[in-house]
This record gives sequence, C-alpha cells and structure tokens, in this order.
Amino acid sequence: MLSYQMTADEIVRADPELAILPIGSIEQHGPHLPVCTDWYIANALGKGVAELTGGFLLPSLPISTCRENSGKKGTVWMDPDHFYHMLTSILLSLKEQGFKKVATLQCHGGIFIMTPIIRQVNATHNPGFMVANVDYGMIPPLFPVESPVPGQFEIHAGDEETSIMLHIAPETVKMELAEAGWPTVPQPYLSYGSIFRASPNGVWGDPTQATAEKGRQILEYRAKAMAAEIERAFAYMEAKEKFGYTYF
Repeated sequence: MLSYQMTADEIVRADPELAILPIGSIEQHGPHLPVCTDWYIANALGKGVAELTGGFLLPSLPISTCRENSGKKGTVWMDPDHFYHMLTSILLSLKEQGFKKVATLQCHGGIFIMTPIIRQVNATHNPGFMVANVDYGMIPPLFPVESPVPGQFEIHAGDEETSIMLHIAPETVKMELAEAGWPTVPQPYLSYGSIFRASPNGVWGDPTQATAEKGRQILEYRAKAMAAEIERAFAYMEAKEKFGYTYF
C-alpha cells in the first residue's frame, strides 16, 4: 500500500496520481466512546480505501470543525474559515507536486464547509486537478437502527460508531456506560445549540447493541462504498468537455 510511511524516493518512483486524505474530528462521543473516535475511524477507513484504490494514503487530519459538540472539555475545533483555507492549501500543495486527483474522506458529519471547498477547487482547477469528497454520512447504513422517535436516525456515538470502535480499538470503549440518546429535534437544530441541548448524554442513536463483528463488517462495507463513489465521481469529472468558457 502507498502511504506516508514510505520514503520520498519510494513515492517518487511509484508516482501515484491519486492521494487519499481522511478527515476526522476530536469531539465528545457520549459517556462510552473516546473523543478520538472519528479520527480512529478515519484512519481505518483511509487504509481500507487506499488498499482498494491504489491511492497514496496521507495521515488523517484529527481536528476539523465540531462546535456543535461543545460543552465538555476535550472537544477541539477550528473555525470554518480557518479550515477552509487550511484544507485548500493542502489540496493545492498536492496539485503543485503532480497529483492529479485527491479523494477526501469526510469521517465527521459536522464539516459543513466541505462543500464550498470542494466546489471552489474543482471550479478553478479542473480538468488538470480534481477533488472528490466522500461523506461518511451519505452512505446508507449496513445495519439500520430503528428509532423510537419518528423520522430520526443515528448520526453520533450510536450502534455503528461503537461497533467500529469495538473492532479497531476495543480498549477505548466503555460499554458498561453505553446508553441511547434520541433527540426529538432534527439534525439542523445543531445550528441553534450544541448536541447537549438536544441529547443530554451527547449521543444521537443507540450504542447498546454494538458488537465488534458488526464493526468489522461495517468497516469493510464502508471502505468498498467509498472506493466505489470515488471511482464514480472521478469518472463523471473526466467525462466532462468544455462548456462555453469552462470545464467545470
């Protein structure tokens, strides 16, 4: 697998055109999961996607935007405008050294600034350089969890994330403290107050039925789904011809 564990000369000889950049978060995940949950999952998914695509795996970014989880110490974020410029700079550094494509793996749902970043870079650098973002939350769950609240679904510290952590880092999980949390407000209400206003335990889902075996299956399923979406997105961009004055 091509990764950041190689020497510079080895990377030059391999000359990959695709880079894989996972993005996580350091944020509260209820009473049972560590604040590094999204980062751990990003690391694991990045490795799986790199193996499937042959892309060059970069280290996962641990800190992004997660102010919606503020209220308890240990959650660390940067403001969206800072993240915008940081990620744009990283992407263009990859372009400058000859990468033709970058796939960002968004492994934290609260990075709402991702869409304008990806759109702007593609609008101004296609067709010579392309970026595809694959959002973890946009992939249908392998094991859907039935919510007692009509119209609700898991988004944070529930069965899926807990199962993955039981598979990849069981020593960090405190299953004896796992408990469900089902807010009665929709996800957009996180723009009106932190998750603790909607769910006092900081959970949005039900982690109590999580297992390591489910985590193994979910991780494999999601890596394959992300790799497939990366292929579709780049095929779409590569098929575009110039329209008027633009390739975008």
